[in-house]
Amino acid sequence: MEEIEMFEEVLDGDVNGTGSVNQFMDDIRNGRYMELLTTSKCQEVYCQYLDGNCDSVTLDVLLEKSVKIYMDHNCTTPRQQLEVLCMGIASLYAFVQSNWTGPPLENYQYPACDDCIVPWLQSWYKGSIMSEKQLQDEVTACLVLDGEICCPVMSHPELLLLARVCLQVCCDRPQPLLGSKWWLLRCLFVHQQVLDEFSPTLHKGITALLEELVKCEALMAKEHNHICFHLEAAQIHLFYRHVVKSQEHCKVALKAANMNLELTGALGKRTHFQMRELAQLTLRVSVDESSRPVHFPIAQSEHLPKDLRLNNEVRLDKIKFSNETDGEFPTLHPLEQAVVLGIFVQTLKSQPKDKLADEELMPYLMCLLSHPVLWSLQMSALLQRCRLEGHNSRTVERAMMQTEELVQCFTKRNPHAGLRHHYIFCSHLPPHWKVETELADLLVSLGVVKSALDIFLRLQLWEKVIMCYNLLNLRHKAAEIIQKELHKKETVTLWCLMGDATDDPLCYEKAWELSGHKSGRAQRHWALYYFNKKKYAESIPHLQESLAINSLQLSLWYFLGFAALVQENWSLCATAYQRYCALDPESFEAWNNLSKAYSKMDQKFRAWMALQESLKWNYENWHIWENYIFASTSIGKFHEVIQAYNRVLDLKEKHVDTLVLEILVDGVCSSEAQGDLKKKAEQLFTRLTQQVRNNVKLWQLFAKLTLTNIDNETYDELEKVVSYLHKAFWSAIQDSGFEKDIKDTLGTMQITSQLIDATLLCCSKCPRPEKTAQMLASAKLCLQTLIARIKRFYPSLLSREECQDEMAVRLKALETKLEEVSVELQKQKGAL
Repeated sequence: MEEIEMFEEVLDGDVNGTGSVNQFMDDIRNGRYMELLTTSKCQEVYCQYLDGNCDSVTLDVLLEKSVKIYMDHNCTTPRQQLEVLCMGIASLYAFVQSNWTGPPLENYQYPACDDCIVPWLQSWYKGSIMSEKQLQDEVTACLVLDGEICCPVMSHPELLLLARVCLQVCCDRPQPLLGSKWWLLRCLFVHQQVLDEFSPTLHKGITALLEELVKCEALMAKEHNHICFHLEAAQIHLFYRHVVKSQEHCKVALKAANMNLELTGALGKRTHFQMRELAQLTLRVSVDESSRPVHFPIAQSEHLPKDLRLNNEVRLDKIKFSNETDGEFPTLHPLEQAVVLGIFVQTLKSQPKDKLADEELMPYLMCLLSHPVLWSLQMSALLQRCRLEGHNSRTVERAMMQTEELVQCFTKRNPHAGLRHHYIFCSHLPPHWKVETELADLLVSLGVVKSALDIFLRLQLWEKVIMCYNLLNLRHKAAEIIQKELHKKETVTLWCLMGDATDDPLCYEKAWELSGHKSGRAQRHWALYYFNKKKYAESIPHLQESLAINSLQLSLWYFLGFAALVQENWSLCATAYQRYCALDPESFEAWNNLSKAYSKMDQKFRAWMALQESLKWNYENWHIWENYIFASTSIGKFHEVIQAYNRVLDLKEKHVDTLVLEILVDGVCSSEAQGDLKKKAEQLFTRLTQQVRNNVKLWQLFAKLTLTNIDNETYDELEKVVSYLHKAFWSAIQDSGFEKDIKDTLGTMQITSQLIDATLLCCSKCPRPEKTAQMLASAKLCLQTLIARIKRFYPSLLSREECQDEMAVRLKALETKLEEVSVELQKQKGAL
């Protein structure tokens, strides 16, 4: 067992010897945690400082002092330290048994107590002035961190408190035992999972321990510890949404386990009536046999969570492959199964949620379920399958029944807790009340709202209760049930939920006062009351207050950023989205909004960098690419402009932004290193003009881009310029009413002037007289056409004084050019 292996050196290999420490280890190995915690030795360790001190300081401080005093006076050897550490481990395991795995705890030596199961702690509060209720309030108050409370249905919180105190003191020793900090890490992560929201205090402690443990070569020297730690680290990082860090740990674990996992295709059938075999996904698992462990503990098959059959009239229970070996998986060691499970969850969290992704994930679960060996891994794999199948009409019923079976597993007496807890800390298994919540959610999706309501009421999930009453058109009942609970005991949570049920902000104020101005939850509900009503200015102070109490409330940073964006408070908006992106770097929307805030603050480069992050997480959104075009343009990143513009065309087909294109052309023309940049820009314009053939400005800019250096242009390039300006001209005059708009008319006259200049320059370099004559004739036709149309409307245009002089000057200039072209054309005809 991994607990024994971690402390082999302390025991000098005598894991089955005599003495209290060996007995303690044996109790842990066999799941007899309460037998350990009810020993006189345990009472001696924890109760050194309790008597007569209950009024002065909090219970956790008293317990910490007790453990510290005992260890200072009695723990001079590693074995003595290990005795105390075993008490912390047993407390943690007992808490996990009570809230994660089952079976429900029993006290073997004392009558059962609903609230406090530790007999000596029970005896202490009976001997003090505290009532039983006051003791539980004191215990839960000690577990509140950063204003975040524990789940109200959590059982025996005193066990978590004892574990945290004992493990912390053991780690604070001058020379802590190897592995003690790993157990503290596990304890802190368990504590985090029973809180409503992320705790910055716990996050800081967990992060520090992870960084310290990964560098502990003595601990990581053993392959088993090395793999287990990285699997647990991956799970923790995923919990905090650090997908990239989690992926790194999964890769290390996979490599250390000498395993290779590869999704591959094989012909097979998925339904009963399928006639033709199609390609189906399966997982190919290869393991280095030379380094595999031989012996490992397993629970008897009848004691493992039952894998229910699908029993669907259309879909097969599992894929029937044409080659049966394609659907077969090797029998894996539990640690290898834990690696497969870790890779599965990592893949699940890092992919978008769609049916295709589900098809890629199911082979991992089929591998795990093909050879069940451990209770925790079988339980987790079945729960993960329920989550995938809960969204499919053909499998949702099995998902509901399977989840119900998993809920019932918690109360079964077999297997014992020791077998259930193998690899529990890398199993991705949630507390049992969250499994029940998922069952109730499935019942709601199937329309069985009343049954779901009963579960939500028992679990005190009042938000879900309100939802169910709304679905049943009984919203008034939600307020009644919460009011009933408030009569029993006023709590911050209940007052917040009363505000949600009645839309009365005074309830949030009451919750805030009740907490002594310490509840982040009260401010959170208060803020969301205004936010959901789009009263963003009113919501901002409450969002800030809640985040000041707990800065790891991910959704609140997003809401604060959005509210500030609407209010155009760009500094606050940028700060909020910065914090959000630091916690969840995969949100493309947050990065996009952060870029907008930077842009408004005239921090152009930071805006551009933020959009690059946004594109990492959503490569298919043309709106983000369009924003990236603007940001790249503003800082002169013209290579990026061209790349982004091409991507927009991939996604949108047609997209013309003449302002951006004009800046791009000016940038290319003024660039010293034109070669590659000009070539890519020309390719972009070629693509654009193939899609949009009648945009005047587009052809005009294409001509300008081609004619970047008039002194060094070749005849071929000049011919292209003439061709582009011809297309610009005919696109302009094809609008039958362009003459009616002064601006359009002046613009067309300018294009025509450019066309004549380019034609004459091209003719001067043209080696063929007949081609020269042809170009001059075409230019003459353009001039005659434009002049005739302008003269037709010229009287009405001259009546507008603001353009009279400019129009007359430009018209006379065109007539002069017409004469020049006519003379040149006659010369060319005479030379032929």
